[in-house]
Amino acid sequence: MRISQGYFTNDRDFFGPGRKEYLHVTFKTGSWQGLKIVGDTNVPRGKVSFRTLADLNLDINNPTPAEIQIRAETWNEDGFSWMEGASVRFDSPSDKWIINFWGGSFSFSRVQEEEALNAAKGADQE
Repeated sequence: MRISQGYFTNDRDFFGPGRKEYLHVTFKTGSWQGLKIVGDTNVPRGKVSFRTLADLNLDINNPTPAEIQIRAETWNEDGFSWMEGASVRFDSPSDKWIINFWGGSFSFSRVQEEEALNAAKGADQE
């Protein structure tokens, strides 16, 4: 389980065209979650980007039902909600997290903690 935890960044445009964001993926209180280290105006740093639905699948190498946190109105600080219909899994051979959502498959590659924390020193994406 520990091998699945760590710092990861998106390989493609999961967060929007050209956006590079960083997640700290951990297993807490019975579910996996990806906490944004670098975020954007929709879901800023410090917010959870995805979380698995607790206790549904302990083998994270298989697709596991998950929710994605969204915010439609960036001006509304309390406007966060969870969108169901996603699945996540950790692909051990490639050392990547895979999120299936909106009819697409998006991968997140592992990065060193130093890279993620250095990126976090900058501003969130617009």
